[in-house]
Amino acid sequence: MAAYIVLFIIILIFALLIYNPGKTPPPPEEEEKPSDNRNKEAEAQKRADEEQKAARERTKVQLEQRAREKAAKEREAQQKAAELETAKKALEKEAAAKKEAERQAAEAAAVKAEAEKKAAEEAAKRKEEQKKREARKKAEAEAKAKETARREAERQAAEAAAQKEEEERKAAKQEAKETVAESIPEIPEYPEFSHSRLLEMGLSDEEAREFVDELITQIENQIPLIQAAIDANDFHQMERMTHSIKGSSTNIGTGGVADLLVDYNTYLKTGHDLPLAKAYLENLKIYLAKLQEQYR
Repeated sequence: MAAYIVLFIIILIFALLIYNPGKTPPPPEEEEKPSDNRNKEAEAQKRADEEQKAARERTKVQLEQRAREKAAKEREAQQKAAELETAKKALEKEAAAKKEAERQAAEAAAVKAEAEKKAAEEAAKRKEEQKKREARKKAEAEAKAKETARREAERQAAEAAAQKEEEERKAAKQEAKETVAESIPEIPEYPEFSHSRLLEMGLSDEEAREFVDELITQIENQIPLIQAAIDANDFHQMERMTHSIKGSSTNIGTGGVADLLVDYNTYLKTGHDLPLAKAYLENLKIYLAKLQEQYR
């Protein structure tokens, strides 16, 4: 805004310098001598220049005064506008704070009312559920008493039947054991397992023991499969299961499980005596336990 005021003052000054309507040319005088005329003209021109300069100065002063007054008025107006804006914002802030306080109070009242309503509903619900639970417990107690009496009667009958069955099973098992003991040839005892073959191949004792540990895991995994084949009376599957661990054990060393698996697998290629196959499996478990104790 100040830039526009300065520009206006400059344009007005130039206009006054170019055109001055307040000054009229002097009336023509009678002819005089050329030298007198020149002197008079010079004096007149000097006076005209001085008057024009004074008029420009007066105009400049007036314009500057008006510009200062206008700028002061504008500053005053801006200050008043700022004060009004500050007061307006303060009122708006106060109104907003009041409105927020009212909103929070309303929300708190609504929350309190809702909480009281829920508490009343929950209390009524708990009372109703308590009645239902009591009725249900009573019915369940009656039903449980009846069921307990029925189960007790069934249990006693089942225990009697189971006891009789167990006695018959034990008698049959004892008879079977006596028959098997009479028919199974004696399995020889084997020397302690040794991983000498791996040592002969150039492996260190620590490396050889790692291979033995893997063999133990392999036998542990195969025993349940052999047992399943025995339960199914599948001699071909028994032969396959023992063949794989026989090869692993004999490649590692001699004695113990290695010698037993050689005899076990050799028998299963042609033999079909289930009690003997079971006896070999039981011995395999025994020698596996010895191997675990020896290397783990």
